[in-house]
Amino acid sequence: MRLAIRALALLLPASLALAGSDPLKSAQCAQALAVLEAARQASPRQAGQVETLRQQAAGACLGNGGADQPLAPASAAAPAIRPLRQPLHLPSPATASPRPPPAAAPTAPAYEPPPVITSCDAGGCWDSRGTRLNRAGPDLLGPGGLCTQQGQTVRCP
Repeated sequence: MRLAIRALALLLPASLALAGSDPLKSAQCAQALAVLEAARQASPRQAGQVETLRQQAAGACLGNGGADQPLAPASAAAPAIRPLRQPLHLPSPATASPRPPPAAAPTAPAYEPPPVITSCDAGGCWDSRGTRLNRAGPDLLGPGGLCTQQGQTVRCP
């Protein structure tokens, strides 16, 4: 600690010559920084005292003469930052147009079993839907054309 004070004493006259109007080069700043550094090296566990000395050094070096005035936050002097993109403006739910209700899903047609032959005579057969199927040789003809018969089930176009 004494070595730091001696070094400060040697640097103090040089700093006075360079001080001019720059508060960072003033004698008060150099002295406050030396006291702060000596306190940090001597007792690193006393954070409260070191913090007080740091505030005093900041005041002396940044131009408020070492007074215990709170410093202005750095963000106050920073230029305003513009957003890179314009914000997205979405319409509020009150002004948004109402959505139409979703369309109903199409329903599958009901299963209808194929017709079966219910009765036959020499001229043809009747199916379970009440349609007359005329005989043409071994085949049956429905209203739309030739029918396919598998057992009792009949498929007509």
